[in-house]
Amino acid sequence: MKALQKTLVIIACLILSTQTIRHAYLIWFQPRTSVLDRFDKPLKNEIASATSLDQLVSKYTPIREEVEKIKAGHRAEDPKSSFRDEIDTEPFKSEMELKQAIKDWEERTKDIYELRFYWSIGLIFVLAGLWVYRRINSWAGLVMLIIGLSEQIYWTFPSFMRESTKEYDRLLRYKFTFSSLTILVLAVVMIGINVFREKTKVQS
Repeated sequence: MKALQKTLVIIACLILSTQTIRHAYLIWFQPRTSVLDRFDKPLKNEIASATSLDQLVSKYTPIREEVEKIKAGHRAEDPKSSFRDEIDTEPFKSEMELKQAIKDWEERTKDIYELRFYWSIGLIFVLAGLWVYRRINSWAGLVMLIIGLSEQIYWTFPSFMRESTKEYDRLLRYKFTFSSLTILVLAVVMIGINVFREKTKVQS
């Protein structure tokens, strides 16, 4: 069993250290500017500076109303108008970008909730697993520990999307924090089940 435990711990340490470093990079070191920003920077800055979903909605509402007025006018002239040729023109372009930003914000809020919930479930499994390992059955306890740590590792896995909202930054900070906490949890598990403690040889 000790060989299996050591292998699992080493793999978990490798994954956690790698993803925690990536989170730190995305939060503090990742370049966030582009030479193309000069062409669409005003709207991009408005999206990036929004501190709440309500702010994005307030920016989106008047543009959406303007778009609907234009569509209504076009439909009055041609009921079969599809507006495909106007997607890359204003205000259609800004309306689409703000709409996507709102959807992204809502998705990241959902991701944060899921992260907190499932990481907590993982912690419950880890604590229960430690108790079962030491008091009842080591194999049953090990299974519970694997389930708990797997939950925590999975839900703190790096985000590969690139977004410019405050809620995305908040998700990154949550993932960095919970990934760091998972390293501490793993350290407690290592101590609790004596993974790397070598048996002392009895001298004759």
